[in-house]
Parts: sequence; structure tokens; C-alpha cells
Amino acid sequence: MLHISENSMVALQEVKNDLSGKFYWKFSSPNLEGSTFHLLNINGKLLRPTLVFVGAESVGLNSLKFVNLAIAIEYLHISSLIHDDIVDKDDVRRGIETVHKKYGIENAILAGDALIARAVALSSVYGESVVKRIAEAAFQMCDGESMDFCTQRRKVAMNLDNYMDIARKKTASLISTSISIAAISEKMGENLTSRLTRAGELLGIAFQVRDDVINSVGSVELGKRPGNDDKKFNRPNIVSVFENEGENKKDAVEKAISLMSSHVKDAIQELSEFEKINYIKKIIAAYFSEEDLRKYL
Repeated sequence: MLHISENSMVALQEVKNDLSGKFYWKFSSPNLEGSTFHLLNINGKLLRPTLVFVGAESVGLNSLKFVNLAIAIEYLHISSLIHDDIVDKDDVRRGIETVHKKYGIENAILAGDALIARAVALSSVYGESVVKRIAEAAFQMCDGESMDFCTQRRKVAMNLDNYMDIARKKTASLISTSISIAAISEKMGENLTSRLTRAGELLGIAFQVRDDVINSVGSVELGKRPGNDDKKFNRPNIVSVFENEGENKKDAVEKAISLMSSHVKDAIQELSEFEKINYIKKIIAAYFSEEDLRKYL
């Protein structure tokens, strides 16, 4: 959990309270309603909504203005989880059955589509540039997911270049959008938004690397059970990439942690001229802790 300001905590609590309630549209199909709300009723880390508020505060904006936009981005994220679980044939998400496991693949596909539609509706009031940016991120996520699947089928090599491309598209695209979207909404200028976007991309890749390390070493405390399904199913994982290059497991993990920290350092450099850089650095440093990851080696 990121340690954010009191104002952002209030905004984040509104997201938690309203995540289900903002889906105003009425369902005729109880199966679609159940599948759409299945993961909405189980709070995840809410990293992306949190980053919406961190990005807003970093440029002097009020987090509370962007609650609906943060919800829209979380809807898009959840839709990607539903579809990702279908592609990966996973049975568990957030400690419960995946949507397709409980409601069937057909309803799961439609639920993901419904969440995308609602995300567009919620974000549209923030302006055309916001909708365009979110749509672009959604496309990048699809492209990255397809590359991920091709890697699992061994049609795309699991090397560092391909891994970075997948991470940039599948994960970093929405994280980058999250941290920059408030500034985009307020038309705060190309220079500022591009720096936020670049910093978000770097943090998104760092986030994926961190997640891969946790998947590889296995830590219930950090949210992953022991046992690396990524390796079993040939899913892109940075630790596996470095092992394929000849590193032993421990050295591969250390190399991955160094890669994570390098991206975090570059992200902070991108944000170095922001007025609230010390606030941002504190948040980032707490989340991307090398020590937390090394405890499980």
C-alpha cells in the first residue's frame, strides 16, 4: 500500500465505497450482472486509482476532483484481469474463483466488455483528450497481452527485449496513464504531462519486475503463494529471462531487483523538478523496497 496524503486517502476511500455503486446501468441479465460485479466487490491493491491521486497532487490538483476518473481506470484494469484470466486459464483471482470459472467464459468476456464501456462513460466527462489517452492505453494492454500469450505458446522468444516490450504495453501503459491523466484532463501542457507519462512508464515496468520477483520467490506476506506458475506455463517473467541467459536463481533475482531500482531511479529523475518531489519519492521508496524483496531469497 502506498503511503499517500490525507486528501488522497479520502479520495481513495471514495473509490472503495463507490466502485460498485458507480455502475449505474441496469442489467437485464443476472448472469452478466453477477460476472461484472464479481471482482468489483473484492478490493485489490487499488494501485492505479492511488496513482491517479498521486499524479494529481504532484502538480497541485485536488485529488477529490478525479474520483470518477480513478474509478474508470480501475474498471479498465479489472476488465483486463477478467480477460487475462481467460487467456491464462487461471482459476483464482484475489482469493476467489475467477469470473470465467464461476460464470463461464461467455459471461466473463461480456463482463470485461461491460466494464470497458462503463470506463469510457465515466471518463468522458473529463474531456476528449482523457478518453483518447485511456483508449490508447487499452489498446496497448491488448497488444501486450497478445505478445504474452504468444510467448506462452513459444511463438515469441522470452528474451529481455521482448519482455520489456510486453511489460511496457501490458502493465506500464495503464500505470503511466494513471499518474498523468489528471494533468492531461486539466491541459497542463505537453512538457509536464510527458514527464509524468515517462515517469509512469518507468514505474510501471518497475512494478512488473517487482511482481515477477515476488512470483518467482513466493511470499504469502507480499501476496503470492510459493511456487512459480510463470515458469511452469512459460509466462514472461524477468527472473526467468535472466535464468535463460545463464544466471542462477539467486543472481537472476538480484539482477531483477537491480533493474527495478534502476527504473525507479530514472522515474524519480523525471520528476525531479516537481514541487512535491520529496512527497513522491517517499511514496515510491516505500513501495519499491529492495530489502522487502531480499528477505525471501
